[in-house]
Amino acid sequence: MKKMMRTIYLPAILLLSFQITIAQQRRQQTQTGDAATGKTLAGVSVKITSLHDTAVIRTAMTDTQGKVTFSLPDGHYQLHLHSLGYADSTLFFSVPAGRFPALPATIALQAASMQLQAVTIKDNTPPVQMKGDTIEYNANKFKTKDNAVVEELLRKLPGVQVERDGSIKAQGETVQRILVDGKEFFGSDPAVATRNLPADMIDKVQILDKQSDMAEFTGVADGKQTKTINLVTKKNRKRGYFGNASAGAGTMDRYEGGVNANSFLNDMQLSLLLKGNNVNKSGFSASELIKMAGSNPDMFNNLPPAALSELMNMKGVKITGTPEALAEIDRPIGLTDTRFGGVNFNNDWNNGFKLRSSYFFNETNTRNNYDYARQYRLTDTAYNYLQNGNTTNYNMNQRIDFTVETPLNTRTALKLMPHADLNHFNNSQDRTFRSYTADGTTLLNDGNQNTHSSGDNRLGSIEVQLRHRLAKPGRTLMLTAKPEYLENNTLLQNRSNSTFFHLPTGEKDSHIDQQMASKSKVSAISGNIVYTEPLSRPLSLQLGQQLYYSDGTYDRQTSNRSSSGTYDDIDPLYSDNYNTRKWQQTTKAVLAGNYKRFRYTVGAGWQYSTIYGHSGLKGYTIDRQFRAWLPEAYAEYKTSNKERLIFRYNTIATTPAVSNLQPLTDNTDPLYVRRGNPLLDQEKSHRWSLSFNQVAPSSGNSMYATAGFNWYSSQVTDSTSIDKNTGQQLIIPVNVRGNYQANLTAGKSITIAPRNSSVSLGFTGTYSRNTLYNNGEANSNTILTLAPDVHVNYYPADRISINVSGSATWNNRRFAIRNGLPEKNWLLNYSIESIVVLPWNMTLETSLEGFSALGLAAGYNNTILLLNAGINKEIGKHFSLQLSAKDLLNNNAGINRITGNGYIEDRKNNALGQYFLLSGIYKFRHFPKSKNK
Repeated sequence: MKKMMRTIYLPAILLLSFQITIAQQRRQQTQTGDAATGKTLAGVSVKITSLHDTAVIRTAMTDTQGKVTFSLPDGHYQLHLHSLGYADSTLFFSVPAGRFPALPATIALQAASMQLQAVTIKDNTPPVQMKGDTIEYNANKFKTKDNAVVEELLRKLPGVQVERDGSIKAQGETVQRILVDGKEFFGSDPAVATRNLPADMIDKVQILDKQSDMAEFTGVADGKQTKTINLVTKKNRKRGYFGNASAGAGTMDRYEGGVNANSFLNDMQLSLLLKGNNVNKSGFSASELIKMAGSNPDMFNNLPPAALSELMNMKGVKITGTPEALAEIDRPIGLTDTRFGGVNFNNDWNNGFKLRSSYFFNETNTRNNYDYARQYRLTDTAYNYLQNGNTTNYNMNQRIDFTVETPLNTRTALKLMPHADLNHFNNSQDRTFRSYTADGTTLLNDGNQNTHSSGDNRLGSIEVQLRHRLAKPGRTLMLTAKPEYLENNTLLQNRSNSTFFHLPTGEKDSHIDQQMASKSKVSAISGNIVYTEPLSRPLSLQLGQQLYYSDGTYDRQTSNRSSSGTYDDIDPLYSDNYNTRKWQQTTKAVLAGNYKRFRYTVGAGWQYSTIYGHSGLKGYTIDRQFRAWLPEAYAEYKTSNKERLIFRYNTIATTPAVSNLQPLTDNTDPLYVRRGNPLLDQEKSHRWSLSFNQVAPSSGNSMYATAGFNWYSSQVTDSTSIDKNTGQQLIIPVNVRGNYQANLTAGKSITIAPRNSSVSLGFTGTYSRNTLYNNGEANSNTILTLAPDVHVNYYPADRISINVSGSATWNNRRFAIRNGLPEKNWLLNYSIESIVVLPWNMTLETSLEGFSALGLAAGYNNTILLLNAGINKEIGKHFSLQLSAKDLLNNNAGINRITGNGYIEDRKNNALGQYFLLSGIYKFRHFPKSKNK
C-alpha cells in the first residue's frame, strides 16, 4: 500500500490553523485565523496516537510559522494539541477519510482564561507498562490511604495477591524476593519490606523473573527463576530520612508498637526496625516460611544439605500441600507475643564495590490450649484417638546476612556471601490422651504426658563466587565454593503414664521418666565449576562439575530417672553415638541456543552419592551408594512482547536423611514410636511444567496459566503398624513408586473503570495420588482439589476504596481401602474491606472476614465471621490517633480438619478474640530539595 504524505500548517491569529499538503502531486493548503490579533502560535505540542491501543505514533512542536509535518500510513488516528494558555484539543481523523473525516483544514484552540484560578496536572502515564520481561506498575495510579505501607499498595495491583500472612503471589506464582531499588532489604523475607516501607515513597513496582547468578553471568538459561518484586523509590525520596513510631494499648491487655527508621542517600540505604505486639501479628516466623515452602517446594533447594538433613529430624515438621493444613496456618492458632527487629545497610560505590548486609531477630512466645479428635477407619483397624492439652513455645531466632561483590579487573569479579543463623527454643507441653473403639464403647488406652525441651541450633556458611570472562566473547568460567557448619543441641525431659487395657496378657501400665540429650555437629563443603563455550553465535555448550562432602556426628543419650532422682540410668534402646560421611558428585553437560524469540537449554547430569555411617554404641554400619541420571530441559518462546510460553523439565534425586536411615527408636510420643530404615533408597522425582503469560501494557490486563506434573519413581513415605488392641503405632519410612501430582493454575486480571479498579479471577486444580502402608497393606488415596477465587479492587470515588476477595476450595478424597470416612468437603474464605476518607482529616476502615467449612463432622461445619473496624484521625502533619476494634462479633474460633495416614482429625485450638486498641502514630520524614531544581 502506498503511503500518503500530509503536511499540516498551523498559523494562528488567536486561533490555530492547519494546512494540509497531499503528496503524490497533490498539495492542499488552507489557513484560518482570528482577525482581531493576527498572531501566530509557535511551540504548540502535537501528538498523534493510534486509535486502538493509544500507542504514540508521532510527536512534534510547531515551528515559528505554526507549521508541522507528518508522514502517516493509512489508518485511524487521534490528534492531541496542547499549548500554554489554551485549552487542550483532541479529535479523531482517518487517512484517507473513512471511519472518521479527513484531518480538517483548520483547527481552533480556544484561549484559556488569563485569570489563573487553579492548576490541574493530569498524569497520562499508563497504570501498567511492559518493559521487556518486566511488568511495571505506576504506583501513583493506585491510591492508598495516608500512612499506608507497601503491602496495601500491592493489594491494589491487578494480578497481584497478598495473603493475610504476608505471602505474595504475582501472575499465579509465589514472590520469593523483594528488592528496594535493586537491593536486598533485610535479607530474603518479602514481608519485612512490604509491611514496613511506606507506600507513598514508591514510584514504580516492577515484577520480574530474576535469573540465577549463574544464568545472569553465563547467559545460559537454567530455568531457575525467582519471582521478584523490585520497589523503585521516587527520585525525591532517595535522599533523606523517613519512618514512624507507634504505641498502642487496649482491652484484654493487648498492645502493639514499634519504631521504623530509614535513611537513604542515593545508593546508600540504612534501615532500623524494632516492633512488638501480642495480637498475633507475626514477626515473620518459621511458620510463614514453612507455608511458603509448602506452596513452592523448590524454596527448600536453597537450604544446605546438612540443614535439610537436620530439618527432617525435627519432630513435628511435616510439610504438606493439603488445603486444610494451609488454611490452619492462614489463621494463626494460640496467643503469641512477638518482638522483632534489626538493621539493614546497603551501598554501591563508584569503583564497583557493592555491599548488602542485614541483621534480624525474631522472638515469639505462643500459648495454646487444644482439643483434637482423630478417627482411624482401616479395614482391619478402626478406633478413635482423643487428646487435649496445652503448649507453650518460645523461640528466638537471629540471622546475619552479608553480600560483598567487587571487581578484581575488567573481566573478573569476586562475590562473598556469609550467612549465620542462630536459634534458641524452649517448649513445654502438658496433655492427656485416650483411645476408644470405633463405636466409642470400649476404652483401649489412656494416659498423660508432660514434655519440656530446650536447645540451640547454629548454622554458619560462606559462599564464594569467582566469575571470569575469557577473551573470546561468550566464553566464561565460574567457580563456587561453600563451606558450612551446623550444630544442634537439644535437651528433652519426657514424663508419661499410659495404661493399655486389652493386651493378650491383660492390662498393662507403662511409665516413662526420661531425659534425652541430643547433640549433632556437621561440617560440610560444596563446590561447583562451570565452563561455558560458545559454539556459534546462537549456540553454547556448558560443562559443570559439582562436589559435596560432609562429616557429621550424632550423639543421643537417653537416660531414665534412677532411684537417686537423677537421670543417670542410660537406656541403650533409645541411645546411640553415630558418625556419618557423605560424598556426592554431579557431572553435567547442557546445550543452550537462542534464536530470535526462542531460546532453550537441554542437557543431563550423572549423580553419584555414597553414605557411610557407623554406630560406636550399637556397632552397626551403614554403607550405601546411590546413582541417578538427571536429564533437564528448558524452553522459552515469546510470541510477542506481550506473551511468553515456558516449558520446564528436570529430574531431582535426594539421598535419605540421617534420621530416616539410622535404625534408632524414638519414643517421645508413647503411642507413636518412630524408627529409621537402613535399607531406604533415595527419593527421585520427574517434574514437567508448561506456563503461559500475557500482559497488555496499555490496559494492564493480564492472563496466566500453568500446568504441571510431578511423578515419583521413588518417594519416601510412612509404613505404619497399628496394634489394634492398644492403638499403639510403630512408624518406619519406606519407598513407594508411582505417586504423582498434577496441577493447573490459571487466572485473568482486568482493569475496569473507574480509577483503575480491577477484577482478578483465578482457578487452581490439583489431582494427586499418594500411597501409604497400614499394617503391611498399601493404601493408595487420590485427592481432587478445585479452588476458584476472585479479587475485586473497586474505587467508586477518590475517597472510597472497596476490596472484595473470596475463594472456594472443594476436596474430594478416594481411598483404595474403604473406611467410611467423609470424602468431600468445602472450605470457603471470603472478605470485604473498605476505606473511606472522611472530612476533618479522618479515615474509616471496616472489614468483614469469613471462613466456612462444609462437609466435616458434626460440630465442625461452621461459619466464622470476623468484623473489624478502625478510625484514624490526623493531627497536624506528623501525628495521628487510631482506634481499632477487632472481632466485634466475638466469633473467632480455631476449628479445622486435616487428613493423615488412614485418619481424619478434627482440631480445636485457642484463637485471638475480641479486643479494642488505641494507638498513637508519629510519622517523621525529611527529604531536602535537589540543588539542581
